[in-house]
Amino acid sequence: MIKISELPASLERDFPTEFARFREFLASHEEQTVSLNGHEIPYCICGQGARTILTFAGGWGGIEMVYEIILRFEGRNRVVVVDISAFDDPDEMNRGINRVLDNEEIDRVVLMGQSLAGILAQLFFRRHAARVEAMVLTNTPSPKREQCRNWARLLFACLPFCLLRVLLRKKMRRLERFDQAIPPPVEERRRFAHALLEQMTERSFTRKLIGRILKLAWRFNEQGKYAADEFRAWSGRILLITSEDDPYHSDSEILKSVLPAAEQYVLPSGFAHLAPQICLEEFQSTIQEFLDDLGPQADGSFSRPSANPG
Repeated sequence: MIKISELPASLERDFPTEFARFREFLASHEEQTVSLNGHEIPYCICGQGARTILTFAGGWGGIEMVYEIILRFEGRNRVVVVDISAFDDPDEMNRGINRVLDNEEIDRVVLMGQSLAGILAQLFFRRHAARVEAMVLTNTPSPKREQCRNWARLLFACLPFCLLRVLLRKKMRRLERFDQAIPPPVEERRRFAHALLEQMTERSFTRKLIGRILKLAWRFNEQGKYAADEFRAWSGRILLITSEDDPYHSDSEILKSVLPAAEQYVLPSGFAHLAPQICLEEFQSTIQEFLDDLGPQADGSFSRPSANPG
């Protein structure tokens, strides 16, 4: 993980409250590594509780970019974050994830993924559902074989890296657009997260890393849509969190129709892809109630008092 001394002083000056939380996070959470076939796999494990949440980093930054999820859930759950940035092949990535879980003697997990991390969660779930107790996917796409276009791979190979960076940043900024006013404390948290992401992508965006991410996404789509009986032996549950103005809302509807025991929760509109970050309290409590409802006493249903049911 990044050292606090490596961050610009402007972050502390402009966002003192969030910077203090982030500094405390870095001081209290240690990054570990395991090796597999020449790959060093960074990960972080923390928290306490009967269940283990597994989520992922390594796309647009390292483990530190998941600090908000860790801080929100480690009080009542074990949380494992695996950095997958060393991999461009889903099978190798899954072996790396299993290596981390075996190293920590973890049998089953609750997969959690938003956006790109949701793709990674689905890649693991598709091959290792027996190791998954439940899954929470937020604002994330469903696999679509028609999006595996050869011209896209050729374009990536030919584009100058400086132009590739510009195009990716534009895509990320489009996902950050919304049209609602938000309270000042939430605005500081959001702006700090954006500034931190800018710093991390400046450090980590390389052609090799972007190529690995795109290859994982291409392989995700190559696998195509889920078959009706693909998970017939799996007895877990799935929570899909979306908002109606998110770019992947229609994908959530697709996933709800094809994944087993899938339930949907709809966050308020007006914040698009950033709804989980803006409506953080509702987002966290919805997931935690879903987690609490798992287990031998669960009645197989999930409900939460809200004006925004799915």
